[in-house]
Amino acid sequence: MISFSINNNLLNADLNTRELKKFSFELDTLKALHLSIERTLPFEYVAQFMSPFLSLWEQDGVFSYSEYDTSLAQISIDEKIDAYIFWMDWRLYMDRINPDECIMWLANRLRIAKKNCPILVNNWPSFWQLDEKQYSANVSKRSWIYQFNAKIEKLREEFSQLEIIDLDLLSSQIGITSYDARNNQVSNFPLSNKLTMQVARHISLQLLPSMLEPKLKAIVLDLDYTMYAGILGEDGIDGILLTEEHIQFQQVLKNMRKNGILLAISSKNDKSDVIDMFEKRKDFPLQMNDFTFIEANWNSKAENIKSIAKKFNFDVSAMLFIDDNPAELMHVQSEIPTIHVLLADAMGKETVHRLLNYPRLYSLKKDDMAVIRQQDINANQKRKELEAKSADGNAYLSSLQMQIGIYENEEAHKQRVFELGQKTNQFNLAIKRYTKGEFEEKFNSDKYKIFTITLSDILNDSGIIGAFICHLDGDTAHFEEVLFSCRALGRKVEDAALYFILNILDEKQIKFVQFDTIEGPRNKPALDWIQMFCKSSEHNIQHVIETLNEKLKDYPAEVIVHE
Repeated sequence: MISFSINNNLLNADLNTRELKKFSFELDTLKALHLSIERTLPFEYVAQFMSPFLSLWEQDGVFSYSEYDTSLAQISIDEKIDAYIFWMDWRLYMDRINPDECIMWLANRLRIAKKNCPILVNNWPSFWQLDEKQYSANVSKRSWIYQFNAKIEKLREEFSQLEIIDLDLLSSQIGITSYDARNNQVSNFPLSNKLTMQVARHISLQLLPSMLEPKLKAIVLDLDYTMYAGILGEDGIDGILLTEEHIQFQQVLKNMRKNGILLAISSKNDKSDVIDMFEKRKDFPLQMNDFTFIEANWNSKAENIKSIAKKFNFDVSAMLFIDDNPAELMHVQSEIPTIHVLLADAMGKETVHRLLNYPRLYSLKKDDMAVIRQQDINANQKRKELEAKSADGNAYLSSLQMQIGIYENEEAHKQRVFELGQKTNQFNLAIKRYTKGEFEEKFNSDKYKIFTITLSDILNDSGIIGAFICHLDGDTAHFEEVLFSCRALGRKVEDAALYFILNILDEKQIKFVQFDTIEGPRNKPALDWIQMFCKSSEHNIQHVIETLNEKLKDYPAEVIVHE
């Protein structure tokens, strides 16, 4: 376990070269992350700082370097590569080709890279040298850079596995000290140490985890000296202090919530005091309705977090707990070893930076399902109340008035299915974690059927909650992956969906079905489910249909198959 002080040093706003180089960790606990560096600019200066950051999500960078070649003629396609980093000195191209030609050339190079592998490419800073202030963009290199940086962003429309290392943004945050003339003269590396460390952290803690790991789903917060300065029970509602830093922290959390991160509170306070606080302190960016669950009592915080996880209906490994007290964090980690924890700065100065730099929170795109997910979790609490009042299971399901939709290769569902594969842990048969490129290829292949499942009931429209990724091979349907959101479990939706899908395949003359399964740390619910119908590697489709038909006797949902 990494100590909280070291963790803070890596996540705080300012980085220290000496501290980074002193950092040590147990290599045998880390997983090798193979990075292919295709370059016209030295990357070793960045790589020397990456190991401490990568270790925070249990990775150890293994770097392979290309020759310095402006044509990028020898791009590696080694099977071991987990991600590419195209590290380019775009100054070498500014006087030779225009931005459009440069982008066309780069696109041709990217097409050579290992298929479906995540790719990072840097843009270029638009302002470094002081005398740039004396010139219009039209008479300086800035015009080329402005155009190029805009066009490289658009490359992501063709390359779904591509993300940009935004040197322009990072250098603008640092200012003129991001440029190092001496470094540039000695080694053709113009980035200052200050900028280089920020680039290393951006790649290691934001870009790579977001492309290679599932995003965290929820943040659980302490209150006192975490969301504000002071102790609610002692200082009173008017006595707790909302510093400018705490305002920033709360605003960042509010924005994260809008993009899909669920928020909850675990605090040693009286709940009535917490409710009164939110009612009276309207200066707080975060209000009570921003939190899905509030556990304010005198139970242990670990006990509260377990309760919150049960209500969320997903594993604690997808949660981050933030508290200002190291002893509380240590206790929670001892009780819940798989949870992520973050130490808050009591006065709030560093907390927002630690949060922004924490791995697996960075967003690559807007989460269009955020509102639906929040509504569905709230609706689940009402469903539990209905279930408790119902005479039996079918009476409960009938009261929900469920409607299940089944779609085949629906283009509009593609992004959501990809996200399900990255996020789902409990109901994920094979834990394939397809890259965007791999999934695009399967979706567009006539050898694959991608069935998507939607669900709505009297309480909420849950949207797309499941997917079956099926490879057709002669008279056999090979299910490479079956995914369901934990929000939909407990209502036999997966049974009904599989039953109707198998009937669709039966009409296409499919006689046998196979299901890929892998035992993961948290997907036992999915494995137990498939064992009820399929106990061997290959199954007669009619036998599975009959088994499901018996299980779904008197099942009250309306199922609509969309052609």
